[in-house]
Amino acid sequence: MADDNKLFSFQGYVYLGDLSGRKIANPFWVGDATMNIALETESVEHTESFSGQRLPYGRLTTKKSATATLTLFEARAENLALALYGNKVTVTAGTVTGEALPTAAAGDLFALDHALVSALTISDSASDTLAEGEDFSIENAAGGLVKILNVTGFTQPFKAAYSHATVDSTGLFTVTPPERFVKMVGVNTLDNTPVIVDLYRVRFDPASELSLHNEEFGSFELSGALLAVAGLMNSPLGGFGSITLGNNG
Repeated sequence: MADDNKLFSFQGYVYLGDLSGRKIANPFWVGDATMNIALETESVEHTESFSGQRLPYGRLTTKKSATATLTLFEARAENLALALYGNKVTVTAGTVTGEALPTAAAGDLFALDHALVSALTISDSASDTLAEGEDFSIENAAGGLVKILNVTGFTQPFKAAYSHATVDSTGLFTVTPPERFVKMVGVNTLDNTPVIVDLYRVRFDPASELSLHNEEFGSFELSGALLAVAGLMNSPLGGFGSITLGNNG
């Protein structure tokens, strides 16, 4: 008798990319993630009027829709760009000289133009150098935060010189969200048979919440609507996507 056990427990790599025919183009791996899809229909029912019992006699589907949900566990720049409707801007490492600072009083805290700073020196407009620990302190090098401790005897404005590291920054609501081809390449962990999921056009909503303080591992969720590909709607697999199961036996 053939084994018809179809129990499953899926895991796999999730890639996002662009649609090219029925294939993914320019894919990138989102890192550790889980994915779910949900299908839904809307219908109207017709109740017959001849039996005297008003029984359901017909059902017409008026809408078909599907959504994909990604839970992302890695704060990669590409993932954040989708979550924030933003674009990644890379600032390469470099040096800054002569960055003018606001007029300050002793105790004032201010931010430099760049983050992740090192080798900071501050001088006044008469080219006198402020001493770190006496005239200024670096409150937070990662945030580029500096405190002025003493202004007596100096000519303002002060000027900063420093080095800064390469950073990737992502803005909020700076771009129109792109449609993404979503592809999962995984296995049924019960028997190691392959499972491949292709979703041709998914337009994600922004993340409903992005926790900035975490007691445990952080994550954020993206949910988006599956959109049909007109040229594929009459094909055997339809215009939304497909799930492919392999057979190791």
